[in-house]
Order: sequence, then structure tokens, then C-alpha cells
Amino acid sequence: MNNGPLPTRLVFLSDLPAQAHGNKVRFLGCVTRYTLSTGVLQLQHAYHHPPNNPTVAFVDVNVILESLKREDTQVGAWVNVMGYVEEVLKERKREGAQEQGKTEQMKRKERSVREGPRAVGVRVKAIMLWSAGGVKIEEYERTLEEKLSLETGP
Repeated sequence: MNNGPLPTRLVFLSDLPAQAHGNKVRFLGCVTRYTLSTGVLQLQHAYHHPPNNPTVAFVDVNVILESLKREDTQVGAWVNVMGYVEEVLKERKREGAQEQGKTEQMKRKERSVREGPRAVGVRVKAIMLWSAGGVKIEEYERTLEEKLSLETGP
């Protein structure tokens, strides 16, 4: 029986939806919003996903507020996060009575125009967060891709 801490998986932010509830993860993301009243940072990194279907990490930083630096919550800041996956947020369907009788294709087209880009959201409870500094994003992506391919094999 192992009573030690869970191992941390280094992943792309875009791969968070594939992680199980409770998995301990580490990822890099760019701050797109910080809601002070809820203590939630919104992060994105558009690797592996088209811009119209981004993955958004909603990172609860309430546990680490005392160690959080103001510059790490600024829009545009790149940060590393270590934390636990809490929930993958499902997309809500917005079909009303006015859509009855329409084909599924017509409904999808109208929803995509009305709602704009669809995002997949993942809630993460942060236990650590630190600045990525002057990270070279392309180099980070290439290095992590190589590391992950070595782990999974050819």
C-alpha cells in the first residue's frame, strides 16, 4: 500500500479534459481572466485545438492566495499550474420550442452562429502556481510533445 502523494502528470492544457477527476496535473497556460470575487483564474493555451474550440482551465487559486503574485493574475501572463482536476464542464444545449421541426443540421448551424466559438472547460484546484517567465512557447510545446511521445512509445 502506497500512502505517498499522487504523482503529477505534465500535460498540455488542451489535454486536461481527458484527465480523470482527482488526477494531479501540471500544465502551462496564459491568463485570459481573473475573477477576484471567486478566486478563479481562467487560462488557455491553444495547442492541439483550433481557435474556435479552445480548452479553458478554470483554476481555483483560493488555497494559494497568500503566495499568489499580482503579476501572475494579469491577462497575458504565462503561468505554470500544479493542481487537481475537479470537473470537466459539459456543454449546455440551448434548444427551445422554436427549434422544433428543424433538421439537426439547421439547429447546429444556427447554434454555432448564435453562440460563437464553443469552449471545453475544466475546473482545477491549484496547489502551486508560478510564473513561466520568458518561456519560449514553441520550444515548450516541442519539448513536451517529445517527452509525451517517449512515455507512450512509437
